[in-house]
Amino acid sequence: MITSIDPASQTISILHSIGSLDQRSGGPLRVVLDLSATAVKLGLRSEILGSGPIWIPDNPMPSHLIHSLPIEGISAQIHSSQVTNWCRENLGRFDCVMLHGLWSATNWALSRRCKRSGIPYIVVPHGMLDLWSVRGQGWLKRIKKTLYWHLREREIVRGSSAVFFTLRRELENAEKTFHLPAIHPLIVTPYGLPPLAGRTDLEPSAGFDLGSERRIALFLGRVHPKKRVDILIESWAMASVPRDWWLVIAGPGKPEYLARLRELVRKYGIEDSVKFVGPVSGLDKCYLYQRASWFLLPSEQENFGIVVLEAVANECALAISDQVYLADELPDETEVLPLEVEVWTRFMRERMTNDTWRCETMKRVREHIGDRFSLERIGEEWVDHIGRAIHNKLP
Repeated sequence: MITSIDPASQTISILHSIGSLDQRSGGPLRVVLDLSATAVKLGLRSEILGSGPIWIPDNPMPSHLIHSLPIEGISAQIHSSQVTNWCRENLGRFDCVMLHGLWSATNWALSRRCKRSGIPYIVVPHGMLDLWSVRGQGWLKRIKKTLYWHLREREIVRGSSAVFFTLRRELENAEKTFHLPAIHPLIVTPYGLPPLAGRTDLEPSAGFDLGSERRIALFLGRVHPKKRVDILIESWAMASVPRDWWLVIAGPGKPEYLARLRELVRKYGIEDSVKFVGPVSGLDKCYLYQRASWFLLPSEQENFGIVVLEAVANECALAISDQVYLADELPDETEVLPLEVEVWTRFMRERMTNDTWRCETMKRVREHIGDRFSLERIGEEWVDHIGRAIHNKLP
């Protein structure tokens, strides 16, 4: 029940600040786009400010609500100046600013401007305060982020009206990473389960059809070392998965890392059962989900896992790592696995090809999370918490 915003009496205008406007960069942009579109009928009008080129192939918002700053390749000082100039002309139109992510010169400039103008702002870390994000990527990044926290980021967080964490585990990890200042930490789930699609006969784009002869186990997302696609490849080889299966790896990645994964495939001699298809969107993305029997995500760290809910909406069974925080919300007797090759190998060899088990676990997951993560319910929670933060009515 929404208590803070009455769409019949007022509309609240929100500016979302996000690092990249390229949908291939990860999940936060997808969160902002979909929830902003959902919240319109609840009295929330959103605009997005980001940097670099815009790549949003399935944008649910009118394009004129997205503002891009051409700041690639120039210094943070010039960046801050551009943000300040933009804010001078535009910030007065908004009732609240949401700062998505951390370690951003844009967010520093926006937070300072908000304080001067008396405009409340909310910080949404999207997992960037996690132990892995700060300490798990080498000593150089750890030093840089620790220094930045003490020089700037702690002050941004301290001055916020609220800090939105996606799930309880993200908040607990953030508290272990740094000593957080006195803030209003709230658990605000960022994404809802899309309407259950059911299985349909989708037609992929030309040259993308995988045929119907083989079954598919799908990885879909940013192909990054933390996603541990290497575990899937090694386990696939060790399990001797039947040749009527594809392991399909979909999503963008740096060329050098993709080359390493392809070399691993060649090393194990499984070129005929592993397929890299690159970035996907729109109907091709839906086609992959609906062609897949299993969705596989062996990530080292995932503060939420939007793709997990997308897979569930398309009746795709899940096998995910216990480091995907959304795993905490799944029922017992589902495929939540530790990051061990032997465990993933055993799953692929013994249970992945079992149709009865696939149907049972898929049905169990859908029934368990369908109501809790409905997009309408999540949208209402999102709007209610924003309204409370703006009006200083947080507990």
